[in-house]
Amino acid sequence: MLEQFLLNGREPNVLKVEKMEENDVKYKRSFNGEITVNEQNKMNDGETPDKSKDTTKIYFFIVAIITLLATNVYFYVKYRNSDSQNVTILSEKSQMESELDRIEVELDRVTKENVKLTEDLKLAQESARIKIDELRTKLTQNELDRAEIERAQQQIIQLREAVSKYKKDIEKLKSENALLVSERDSLKVSANSAIAKADELESINHDLEQKVDVASALKISSINVNALRVHRSGKESSETRAKRTDKLKIDFNIADNPLAKKAIYEVYIRVIEPSGNLLIADNNIFEVDGIEMQYTEKTGIEFSNDGKLYSFEWKGFEEFKSGTYTIVLYTSKGTMGKATIRLS
Repeated sequence: MLEQFLLNGREPNVLKVEKMEENDVKYKRSFNGEITVNEQNKMNDGETPDKSKDTTKIYFFIVAIITLLATNVYFYVKYRNSDSQNVTILSEKSQMESELDRIEVELDRVTKENVKLTEDLKLAQESARIKIDELRTKLTQNELDRAEIERAQQQIIQLREAVSKYKKDIEKLKSENALLVSERDSLKVSANSAIAKADELESINHDLEQKVDVASALKISSINVNALRVHRSGKESSETRAKRTDKLKIDFNIADNPLAKKAIYEVYIRVIEPSGNLLIADNNIFEVDGIEMQYTEKTGIEFSNDGKLYSFEWKGFEEFKSGTYTIVLYTSKGTMGKATIRLS
């Protein structure tokens, strides 16, 4: 009844008591929002009101929201890092491709220097080009991870070092070739100089040989030609008349010549008659300084450089004529000397 009265009367700020059961009194909250005695007692006894349940729900929702936000932030950061990593990988791939281009250009430039490569340098060049192709193939793959990128970067570093060493070896080879060319040219100059010197010495020697050859030629120091008449008794006497001359006797001495070889020499005699004709028989030919000449008669003498007298007699081919006869003596090295005799 009291409760009904309260509902009907709606009196504010008044607490009423209704006995419900034994020793059980329930306090009602007035419409002005103040806490009833019953609620205050429950709070003092450690009991949780309905508001605690609502607070627990609120805490639960807050934790759920925070967890959801943390999950979203995690996946956002993860995908953001993934995108950043992809961008970084693409940038590094582009840089590595540019580096490969520079390495290949450097390799081509060194190769075009027209240097004759050794077998080791040829193998080094082929190996570098194979490695460039392999790395280009790897970089065209779109699913390279960080480890593969790092391995590719390390291989590019090794390739750069290999090409750098190849370039240094080429420069060294060029220097060695330049040194060899310089030495070759120097040797060529020296050889040409030596050849020229040898030619000069040969020419000098040839001149000396010619001079020695000329100097060693036998020369007559004195020569005498006499006309002889042979009597029936065999006795010989000098003659000046052509009709009574039976033969000519030629006596000569050879000048001292230490350069002349002591040996037997052929002496060629040319007799020219008063009319100027050379008296010859059987087409006799000899050679002097490469020139062929005809001779009248020849004889051999033994030269010992002792100044002895040599004699030679020529009987003629026909009767002697009046006039002057010229007698010229030769060896293969040239003229020894000449003499004349006049017959009346």
